Amino acid sequence: MRHWPMTLVVFFHRKIINIRADLDAAITEAQSRVHHDAVFEGDQKLFDFTPLSADEVSKFIQRSSKKRCTLDPMLTSLVVSMIDELLPFTTCILNSSLSLGHFSGVWRAALVDPRLKKAGQAASLPNLRPVSNLQFVSKLTKRAVYDQTAEHLSRSGLYPLLQSAYRAGHSKETALLKVQNDILLAMDCQYVTLLVLLDLSVAFDTVDHQVLLRRLEVTYGITRTALQWSRSYLTGRTQRVYINQTYSDDFALPHGVPQGSCLGPLLFTMYASKLFEVVKSHLPEVHAYADDTQIYLSFMPDSAAGEHDAIAALQDCITDIRS
Repeated sequence: MRHWPMTLVVFFHRKIINIRADLDAAITEAQSRVHHDAVFEGDQKLFDFTPLSADEVSKFIQRSSKKRCTLDPMLTSLVVSMIDELLPFTTCILNSSLSLGHFSGVWRAALVDPRLKKAGQAASLPNLRPVSNLQFVSKLTKRAVYDQTAEHLSRSGLYPLLQSAYRAGHSKETALLKVQNDILLAMDCQYVTLLVLLDLSVAFDTVDHQVLLRRLEVTYGITRTALQWSRSYLTGRTQRVYINQTYSDDFALPHGVPQGSCLGPLLFTMYASKLFEVVKSHLPEVHAYADDTQIYLSFMPDSAAGEHDAIAALQDCITDIRS
């Protein structure tokens, strides 16, 4: 019975380790092409998180998914049914985490729910992705951090404009419409468009924590207790697989942000935002949806020089993206 959980968690663990090893081996070669992080230029940095009122916590609980996690000390349904009695304690727990800049070590353990990347695929190891099932109160805390961080990004105009994912009004539909419209406009002008589609391998799971923390501070102005909370959240994370009432061993997660958490996509968006700065130095057009990126360039088809220049620009851009 223990065979399948261990097989899955070892597969996910080794996959990340192997990709990170390839990245680390390429670092020396890439140093000469590195682009420094943009520096925060907003009027107000995010120093601390604002404490929550009991009413705000109650709304979090009412809006949140009631999915059960076997790591929870109490059934989620029981917590919800006893909201009046437990609300003062829950509010105190959340505010302690926010004010101290500390994310409980107990909350950093995730149960992995292996899911098919696409419907209809065979249930083989390469077709599965690890989605984290997290403790209920930890999700409430992350929702509070998400809301205040997202507000800071919106207030300071820091959201990547051409990232169509993880926020209201930005979807697969807006991504497709943007790219298609740009190509059709180029066709109206008798231009041909070169389009390259890029996909980052296990993007969420290979996020470098030190790079992410530096970007939060330098580019997004997240410092002091707010940055300390993010460091605590990322440090010492573990995961295990639970199948047929059987657990695998715990495996450390020195890289990555959880899938299945509202905060993971926001952190990934900030982590990957530098991609737009890299592309901007080479090409006029880029769009992204989560970890899928479209880079494209239009040129006159009757000009050999124009075609050569367009291909060279795309190749140079891809080289820098690799770095």
